[in-house]
Amino acid sequence: MPLSFRISTFIFLLLPMITWTQTSVKVVTKKIEKTFNYRSGIEVNIEGEKAEVNIETWDKANIQVVLEIIAKHPEQQVAEKDLERVRYLADRVKNKIYLRNYISNEEKQGTPESSLSARYTITLPEDCPVYLKNNFGLANISNLSNNLRINSQFTKMNLNNIQGELDIRTRFGDLVGNGIDGNVSINSRRSNLYLNEIKGTFNIQAHYGVLEIFADNNLLDLNLDANKSDVFLYSPDPGIFSYDLTAQSSDLTLPNSLGFKFEDNTPNLTKANYKPKQEVYANIAITIQLGSLKVKKKSKSF
Repeated sequence: MPLSFRISTFIFLLLPMITWTQTSVKVVTKKIEKTFNYRSGIEVNIEGEKAEVNIETWDKANIQVVLEIIAKHPEQQVAEKDLERVRYLADRVKNKIYLRNYISNEEKQGTPESSLSARYTITLPEDCPVYLKNNFGLANISNLSNNLRINSQFTKMNLNNIQGELDIRTRFGDLVGNGIDGNVSINSRRSNLYLNEIKGTFNIQAHYGVLEIFADNNLLDLNLDANKSDVFLYSPDPGIFSYDLTAQSSDLTLPNSLGFKFEDNTPNLTKANYKPKQEVYANIAITIQLGSLKVKKKSKSF
């Protein structure tokens, strides 16, 4: 059961914005605060729409949720009316905590005139599993160590110091990841990926995007299938990895010092392989179609 529950509403006026019409914007905000007890096995499930989701961790045995629902419009009455159409959910059902914001259209009132958005600030134990579904928003997530699943569209994601099981699906939303370590699956479409100091095992499918990957020496495996994408793979010592590379109608740039072996080397198909001398090494398998792949030594991360 919830430990605490508070709702407060704030109305304030922004200073007049310098626009062509010199129109001031009224902002109406409803703030919901809720705290849940936490025990092992509980998952936080978030479904956001035009939401900024911020997830942080602490050492307390509870989950704190602050949800701000925001309406902006030149007319305060319109903003207040549209704000009332925004519904939210912040409840626990068995082992899941459900958080959601959405627009009610029960009376068929048409499209709201105001700019509506939501901001979640969630603080929880680092071993709490999280599932996030978000459209047209932003996600900042740090210091989780268990299970993170994301399904997003038109959402930029910033992930920092994430460990464990990760399953990320993104469309039209860039992903910036720093210090990701675990068993990671990423499926991206029309999204750019910037992955810095990755460790563990990665399986990536990418379509239409730019991928910049800086591999830590503790990388275990990287399997990447990219289509119509530009891939840049950096590491301090490229020679410590095993490579199995296939480029179909794609540009391939490799370090000359490693002495790759080529099974095929034509404009339409290039297959290149390399194995290091040491007995234990990580495997990198990359297939790229209609794009480019560059493997390069880089001593510093992004």
